[in-house]
Formats: sequence, structure tokens, C-alpha cells
Amino acid sequence: MRMKKAYLSFVKCVAILENAIAAFGLMFATFFTVVQIINRYWLHYEVMWLADLNLYVFVFGSIFSIALTTREEAHTCVDVFVELLFRGKKANKFSKILINLVSLGLLCVLIPLFYAYFLRALKFDEWGTLVPWFNTSWLVEAIFVMFVLNIFHIAHNTALHVIDFYKLCSESGLGGAAK
Repeated sequence: MRMKKAYLSFVKCVAILENAIAAFGLMFATFFTVVQIINRYWLHYEVMWLADLNLYVFVFGSIFSIALTTREEAHTCVDVFVELLFRGKKANKFSKILINLVSLGLLCVLIPLFYAYFLRALKFDEWGTLVPWFNTSWLVEAIFVMFVLNIFHIAHNTALHVIDFYKLCSESGLGGAAK
């Protein structure tokens, strides 16, 4: 029971961190885009490093919003397709398990490639073009972290779906025996 509570607390902390990073990236990018528009078109003074910083923060927030979307299972196109093919609670739950397992398999096949790029980014700095003192290797590092978070979220969601599927099958088995 204590382990389950610790795990669920960890999941909640990850969710809060992802939400905070994605929200900060969006708010920061929106605010400083407006600042850049005012600087460029009204004050006729563009701050180049601010535009780069704005872009990097937006990209960082967007990368973490991908993990957030995976956590929430917000795959609109896939959901519409699945709902057309699989009708009923059991079929729908089974299809989610199947899709998650395929997604997890693909990510596990690709993770060594992303890990190699991640290690390279840690070892070799890549400097920005417009802001030569700004190290852009963190973009590759953030993408790797996003993939690890995606694997975590898909595994977590799949486990929850398997538990729900088992409960659905158990309930229908008991309900059928009682009739």
C-alpha cells in the first residue's frame, strides 16, 4: 500500500512538472512574442537574443507538451479511428491496450538511437548561430527526456487499461453467471 501511494505521488509530481513546463513555455512565448512585435514594429528596435530565447523556451515547452499529451492519451485522430472500429467497452479498452503496446514497442526500438544522440549532446556542445554563446545541445537532451516520459506514461496508462479490462471481464463474467 505504501509503495502504491509513493508511486501515485511520483506520477502526480511528474504531471505537475510537465504541466508547469508546458504552461510556462506557452505563457513566456506569448508574452515575449508581443514584446518582440512592439519592439520591432513600434519602437523599430529588435532584440535578436530575445527572439532566440523566446523560440527556445517555446520549443522546450512544446517538447514537454508532447509528453503531457501522451499522459492524457489525447490522440484525437487515433481515438476517432478506434471508436469506429471497436464498439463496446471491452473492445474499446482492448484496442487502447493494443495501441499502447504497439506505441511502447516502437519507442523501445527507437530509444537506443535517441540515447546515442542524447549522449552526444551531453559530450559535445552545439552553439547557437544568432547567439553564439548559447548552447543548444539542451534541445536534444530535452527530446530524449520527452521520449523517456512518453515511455513512462504509455507503460503507466497501459497498466491502468489492463486493470480496467480485467475488471470489465470479471464484472461481465459475474453478471453472466448471476443471470
